[in-house]
Formats: sequence, structure tokens, C-alpha cells
Amino acid sequence: MLTLLLFLQAAPQRPAQLTQFLEQSIRLDATQLEAIERGEPVVKVLETRDRRDVALFGIITAPRTREGYFRALRDFPASLRSSTRPHFGIFSTPAGEADVAELTVTARDVAEMKDCKPGDCVAKLPATDMRRIHDETNWSAPAADVQAQLSSYARRRLVEYVTDYRRRGDSAMALYDDRGNVTVRSSEAFAAQFAESPYVYQTVPSLQKYFADYPRGALPPGASEIIFWSEDVLPRLRPILSVTHLLVYTPPELPGMTLAAAKQLYANHYFETAIDLTSAVDRGQGESIYVVVLRRYRFDNLPGGILNIRGRAIGALRDQLAADLRRQQGQH
Repeated sequence: MLTLLLFLQAAPQRPAQLTQFLEQSIRLDATQLEAIERGEPVVKVLETRDRRDVALFGIITAPRTREGYFRALRDFPASLRSSTRPHFGIFSTPAGEADVAELTVTARDVAEMKDCKPGDCVAKLPATDMRRIHDETNWSAPAADVQAQLSSYARRRLVEYVTDYRRRGDSAMALYDDRGNVTVRSSEAFAAQFAESPYVYQTVPSLQKYFADYPRGALPPGASEIIFWSEDVLPRLRPILSVTHLLVYTPPELPGMTLAAAKQLYANHYFETAIDLTSAVDRGQGESIYVVVLRRYRFDNLPGGILNIRGRAIGALRDQLAADLRRQQGQH
């Protein structure tokens, strides 16, 4: 994994390094390599040190130029849409409630929120929000009204959260008090995930510097960034409401590569943090590319065994990555 981004920079001139990387670092076999060249998505779950962490690698070819691919990606209202994402919104500057007008707390979450308390809550929330929700909600109202109350609260809090993050950066990131007596700081979980991915910060120090300094540092020249919320519906899992900071740019230290880096700021289920790195490698004479994706997630302590929620989650994420690769391949 240490050679990934170095390889991406060199790959357009040295395509043999792609094969070397896929065979030696990712350990794809000849059948999988042949599938890639046929235009099929190849996805693999990678080994991690911490059982809570899940790392996924994916690759597919796409009939477009690298510049065209990222031009389409920067059309965020179109590129963020997918069949598993029924609702999403991009936060304006400053963020306002119109940005989250489509957000609704699911009926299943509403039904279980009444019993939510610090250390035992269906949603990943700070203890202060759990108490406010408990005290401010009229639980004796009809179910539809309770859902409207909780949805209004969620919309207001997400706007406040994004506004605070834009002002204070990582120090404003969410605390999770939903499990046991341990408070999880999502900013620390994010830092831990990148500590397990040193190739990113070592090879692209501008990415490390921008995320570490945010919002004090300047946006890299030519970069595009957004913060957006989304509801993702994956098979066999609860719908996941999340907030993400997305940066798309060409690193000055790697002028032959364009990188999309997505940093999860909040998720109401399953994930303490998540990172998505997507890049493109020129293929042939520049008329097609390899789309290369690395995703890392840190779960809360999901049970295995009979319930096997962890196994279901990993399977759903693997299937989602394969579907995302196919969708990106078809976008022109």
C-alpha cells in the first residue's frame, strides 16, 4: 500500500507498474487482472490491523480521459446521485435549513429514539443531543408528528454542525456517546485511519496539510470542495445519514494525478469515521483510464456470530463499491 500514490503518478508512462501494484500489493490473480481489462469491476476487501476497520480496494476501466472524468465528478449535483442514495444536499455558504429541506428521520429510527440515552442509543449522537431530544420532543403526539419533530431537530443540528466545522475544523467534529461508557471522538477516529494509511500523507503532504489546517489553510489552486449530507440505503442495513467533506484537486507535488478525497464528518449509524480516495490512471493513449478507489471505514463494535451485523455491513459496502465503479464507468 505504501507505493499506491507514487504508482498512480507514474502509471501513465509506466503501465507495467500497475500490474506490479495489483499483483504484489493488492494480490489480484490472473483471472481478476483479465476481468479488469474486459471492463469489469474488481473489488477486494483488504486486511487491517484493527478488527473495527474495513478497507476496500476497487478498480475498473472507463472510456474517457482523466480530465473528462474529473470534470464530470465536479458536477456535484449529478455525480453525487446514485440508486442507493435517495436523498442528498450540498451545503451552501453559509449553511442554511434550505440545504437540508429533504432530510427526514426514518420511521424506524423515530420508533426507537424515545428510549435513547447516553451509552445506549440507536443513533450515533453526543450525550447532549440525546438529552435535548428526550426533553424537547412531545412523545405523546401521533407518530407522524414525532417524526416531524425529530426531523426538524436533525435539520437544525446539521446546519449548526457544518457551520461549526467550517469555523473550527476537526475540533468541532462529532462526539459519539451511543455505546457503553466510552465517548468516541470522530476526529480521533479519522486521524487513526490516516495513521494506518501513511502512503497518503507521505506522498501527498498537501492533502494532509489541508485537512489538518482546515479551515485556516488556503484551498489548493484549482481545487473544488463541498460539504454535503446524504442518506444511503444499502441492502440489509439501516439507512445511513452522513455528512461528508469532499475535496477534488490536482496535488502540486503530483501534477499528473487528480485526486478526490472524501472525509466523513458524521454518520448516524455504524461508522465512527470513513475515508474515500479516488484517482484515475491513464490507459493506452489517454483515451481511457483506470478508476482506482480506496475506502476505509472504522465501525463501532458490531457483533458477529449469529447476528453477524459486521459481515452484512462489509458485504453491503463491497457491493456498493462495485455498483459505484460500474456507475462511474458509464458516466460520460
